[in-house]
Amino acid sequence: MSGADGTAVPAEALGLLQVTAARLAAVPGLADQVRAIGDGTGIDYRSDPEVAAMLHRHRRLLGRMNAYGACGGLLLAPGAVGAWFLIDTGRATSGTVVDLVLLAPVALLLALSVCLLARALRFRHVWLRGGTRDQVNGYLQVLSAAGLPHHGLPAWLKPVTGKRWR
Repeated sequence: MSGADGTAVPAEALGLLQVTAARLAAVPGLADQVRAIGDGTGIDYRSDPEVAAMLHRHRRLLGRMNAYGACGGLLLAPGAVGAWFLIDTGRATSGTVVDLVLLAPVALLLALSVCLLARALRFRHVWLRGGTRDQVNGYLQVLSAAGLPHHGLPAWLKPVTGKRWR
């Protein structure tokens, strides 16, 4: 099965669908709302492969963004404590070999944490500017218009924009 852009949709992506297009078509009066929401987001919510590909992309982006952000934050904490200790004790300015040996792991931790956090921000940028967030919000609007409660959604699909659907 392939999405709107012709790329193959992984089989596990179809399992991410909360509601199939056939079930949405069975709700009276919903077709016009779904078409209007889809026109605003650039996705056809009546196409299961297209929606599955969008949900798969959304889940991957959120997973990577959270993983890189958490790892970067966890490495930043000991790096910052180490830098604070070296600066507070005056070791960073004396210039001996022992001080360079103490400074190297701290600098490595800080550099690695900055790289990981920058990567997390890059995934967030793709998620925001690539339209994935807006497409997911449109999907949540479709689910709401179909009468489905939001409390039954998986955590990765719940709205993060502050809007509440049903």
